[in-house]
Amino acid sequence: MSGIEAVRKIVETETQAKRIIEDAKSRAQEILESAAVEAQKVRQTAISRAEQEKAQMLKETREKAEADARSSDTETNSLLENYKKLFENRRDVAVKKAVELILGG
Repeated sequence: MSGIEAVRKIVETETQAKRIIEDAKSRAQEILESAAVEAQKVRQTAISRAEQEKAQMLKETREKAEADARSSDTETNSLLENYKKLFENRRDVAVKKAVELILGG
């Protein structure tokens, strides 16, 4: 191999090396862009899922609070009814005793 052929071979090898490096840079950039897009998709999916779970938790909490409030209302009404009956019974007893005292006295 002559000196010119050796130089030509070196130049071809350098040209190939530059092309390989450029291809590698290009591929690396494509991979980075693809990874960024995929990361954004994963992030959006996670956010969406978290928002759905939040909405579900709020709905369940609201439903439970409403059920607890209804239960409390029912219990309060029951207590009020019992106090009313107790008051009426005591009132009736007091009226009877007052009538007995007035009539008997």
